[in-house]
Amino acid sequence: MAVAQEVALTAPVRTPRPRGRLRRWWRVKTSAPGGPAARKLTREGQSALDAVASGRRLSPALRTEIRFACALLPWHTFMSFAAMLLGVAFFQAEITFARKEGVFERLLALKSTYFAVLAALLLYVMLFAAVLVTRRLTHAMVSGLDGKWGSYRTLEPVLRALSACGSPDRVDDLPRLLRASERAVRQARFRRKTLPRLSHRQRALRDHAGRVVAALRAAEAGLDTYPDLARCDLAAKLHSIAEAYVEGRLGALLPAPDLEGVEPQRTFETLRLGALAATYPALAWSAGAVGLSGDVQAQTVVVGTLIAAVLLFGRRALDALRQVASLFTR
Repeated sequence: MAVAQEVALTAPVRTPRPRGRLRRWWRVKTSAPGGPAARKLTREGQSALDAVASGRRLSPALRTEIRFACALLPWHTFMSFAAMLLGVAFFQAEITFARKEGVFERLLALKSTYFAVLAALLLYVMLFAAVLVTRRLTHAMVSGLDGKWGSYRTLEPVLRALSACGSPDRVDDLPRLLRASERAVRQARFRRKTLPRLSHRQRALRDHAGRVVAALRAAEAGLDTYPDLARCDLAAKLHSIAEAYVEGRLGALLPAPDLEGVEPQRTFETLRLGALAATYPALAWSAGAVGLSGDVQAQTVVVGTLIAAVLLFGRRALDALRQVASLFTR
């Protein structure tokens, strides 16, 4: 009897397994980090590779990265709610400041058409600023908890586009998903946090990301001629990008043969040129409205235009200014 009691006391206590409806909940709570979201991404990605790029497999490192990145999704939901409250407070502070400075009273003194346009533009700008602050603050807070959040923001759109390549019925979704993947590729060097933002290596990584985007767009163009081959090509490229990102090879997201003869795809080039073209008349009108004299007005407009060019085009604008200056110093 004593031996039986001793065995009963030393025997490991087994946790009772739930039955019925609680079984699925228990399986999710006791599974690996990431839960259903991570399993869905990896399952759909691997199914797409099996369908159009047989022989390719998602590496264990990639699967682990996705699991730990998806584990931050509940934190992102909580931080989004907190940041939304801060965004509402920021927008309310903007409205209070505008009322205190008499901005709305000045707009009321204008004609009705001008008042409506300027009031709508002012409210839109303030709301956009509040939304931007909310978005940036959310990502900053989650990234502060764990740097894996940058991996989620990069790998999630890439794997979703990869999943769409596996079915001919989802070809219509590819353009939208590929645009999200392109944005993820361009921001990968910032989200990986392996080098400072002001590092001299940023320019090479930016040019490489532009070539990767151009290669993806060239492969996407094949959907109009040979859709099946194009889906295979896109799936292989997206898989290579995801694996290279996990390994930290930000300067080799695609193999060198895939980038031969590919020029970097610039971002918002036309929009930036249009913004620079609109800067001069806007500055001239603003200087005249303030009441500056002729010489001061001209100098203000020229200096403001040069500053706008540097802000819009960065080092390329400085190089162009040096070339222009060299013509007069010879």
